[in-house]
Amino acid sequence: MGRRLGLYVGINTYQDPTFRPLQYAETDAKAFAQWLLDPRGGMWNPAEVNVIVGQEATKERLEAQLMQLCVYAADPGDLIFIYFAGHAFIDEASGEAYLAGSNTIFSQPDSAISLASLARQALGLSRAAQVILMLDCFQTGFAWNQRRASPFDFQPLIGPTLRQVLQQSQGRIVYCTCRGNDMAPEVGEKGLGAALYHTVIGLSGPVKDPVTGQITLQHLYAYNTRITGAQHMPQIYGKEPRPIVLVGELPAFSPAVPSFATMRASASSTGQFTYQGVGESGPLVEQPARFAGSTATDQLSPSISTSGQLSLSVMELNRQQQSMKLILQARQAISMQNIPEALGLVEQVLQMNPTYVDALTLKGQVLGSTGRFPEALATIEQLLQIDPNNALAWSLQAALLMNTGRPVEASTAIERSIALNPQNPEAQAIRESIKVSLARPPDTTGQPSTSRSESVPQRNKAKSFLLSAALQVFALFIGSAGAAILVLQPHLPIIIGFILESLGLSLLCILAARGAFLHGAGRLLFTILLCLLSAGILGGIYKFGYHTLIDKLVNFPPLIVPVLFMVFWLLAAAILPLLLGVGGFISGIVLGVRRKQVGGAAGAAKPRPYPAR
Repeated sequence: MGRRLGLYVGINTYQDPTFRPLQYAETDAKAFAQWLLDPRGGMWNPAEVNVIVGQEATKERLEAQLMQLCVYAADPGDLIFIYFAGHAFIDEASGEAYLAGSNTIFSQPDSAISLASLARQALGLSRAAQVILMLDCFQTGFAWNQRRASPFDFQPLIGPTLRQVLQQSQGRIVYCTCRGNDMAPEVGEKGLGAALYHTVIGLSGPVKDPVTGQITLQHLYAYNTRITGAQHMPQIYGKEPRPIVLVGELPAFSPAVPSFATMRASASSTGQFTYQGVGESGPLVEQPARFAGSTATDQLSPSISTSGQLSLSVMELNRQQQSMKLILQARQAISMQNIPEALGLVEQVLQMNPTYVDALTLKGQVLGSTGRFPEALATIEQLLQIDPNNALAWSLQAALLMNTGRPVEASTAIERSIALNPQNPEAQAIRESIKVSLARPPDTTGQPSTSRSESVPQRNKAKSFLLSAALQVFALFIGSAGAAILVLQPHLPIIIGFILESLGLSLLCILAARGAFLHGAGRLLFTILLCLLSAGILGGIYKFGYHTLIDKLVNFPPLIVPVLFMVFWLLAAAILPLLLGVGGFISGIVLGVRRKQVGGAAGAAKPRPYPAR
């Protein structure tokens, strides 16, 4: 008897403000999972359902969960149901489709979940009998707006790789519904998104078979098609003539290997699939081809069996799964700084498959990050012979060439990388570093150029510190002067003292927060010293000038206002910059600002120790 395995994802807010906040995505993911787990609902096994919402739904965690669920946990006969509520977008440069994790940057597609990779790896290599990917997404970006044929069309998101997997494999279904786009807001009903609300209503009775008690995706699709409007009208891609049973006894499926046969020349270029029939056996079938000359060329495997049915043998499938598992273990070893173990695991993969791109990439990056530049260059050159259009490989070669003192060759390599992927910010940073290196005059002292280049940031850092310190001292001086001037010269307009006090306090607070945020403990320590000085000035006034001030107040009562202003300003100068400095220091640690600055300087000359994907 097969199992039902589920992953439910909802993301309302993103780190990148390009993705507008959503209202119902997280609630929908939790509500859907809760209904399926409920004994009065789907009665799914809680141990086999995972819910990830909010900031925890990062790109890295979701990719790991998808691979674990589809490739490693699933057995033949299982049904996998993946629900994603959040933003999806199409990269304007490459045309590839992506799902946005909570930490995704819109301008950096590598920080999102590639649907093409998801199709090849998770859906394509899974042994599960049925894999359902339900996308309840907000359609984001100009590229999607330009390519869709109707206001809520999901067709542009189904790229050639995903289309190929769906056309060639039985039991792989993508079920799409629109949460909204730039022209239509997100719509909700009773605290849930409209599409999920109608889905739960349907599951709760209308789509249940009164005889068997089963609820199938076919019945659910037919129900939602009847009751939802154009915005939430479901669109299905894929084919599955067997019932997809969400609730009730699962049918027994014969073990099968996913099919990766070459696409037929008559395959439709639209990749659109539609539901036909409302009975339990009503299939999700491919529409007849309507467009001539629409042969897809992307192939997932070069090997094709003589029967024309399977292009990937069971042995090849197992080899691919074992390779992916070892690569994941190698990346975990890198994260724990166990470089020898990581290299050993990568070598195991290359012994099984010498042309495995991910293994060669990881090997080159690990060797480069440990200073073994000649070996790393040899590995990357081997990778480029296998995949000459690999932008990451060209970028790595450029970084390695820079580290071996060959900036002219590095410049050629990085230009090739940027031509293949113009949107990669790391490649742009490497190019700028190479330009600086080429513009630098040749070394005539006989000393390594790195020693001089390292001294420049140190000098700049000292100048920056001195300038900041001078500004903070100046701010304390003018603020104190503004606080004292009205006490010493009460006949002056009060606005003069107020302006000086405000300017001084503002500068103290801004410089304290900014310095601690960007530069760390050194700037925070100087801020603490200035705050102690302010407190000391206030204490000195109290100890040595208290009776003098009291006498002046008795003789001239209106002086009470300037005195209070002076006292309050000194208190503020002693407390507010300290609080803001501590806050800036902690924020810099949380956001990794200072680590990024150090890593950015080193990253321009060194490759990353693991793939930036």
